[in-house]
Amino acid sequence: MSKGLHYGEFEFPKEFGFHGSCSCDGDGYASGGKVKPFWDKPAPSGKHTKLSPKQKASAKARAAAAGRPYPNLVDNAAAARR
Repeated sequence: MSKGLHYGEFEFPKEFGFHGSCSCDGDGYASGGKVKPFWDKPAPSGKHTKLSPKQKASAKARAAAAGRPYPNLVDNAAAARR
């Protein structure tokens, strides 16, 4: 697997698309600093929207497919994006 950007313990392969428009120095970090995963960033300001029942079902199905009893932040974010 080809190496891409990484942050702390996490390493993102190039297949995930984290290498596209960044200007990497060759050490795996973007030239402006580290690339943080969204769960390490502060929540966006403004009004929050709740997931619809269809989105909740999608998040629950994704969690069940991964063997988790309930959806986590990543499952919920994936459902909200779709």
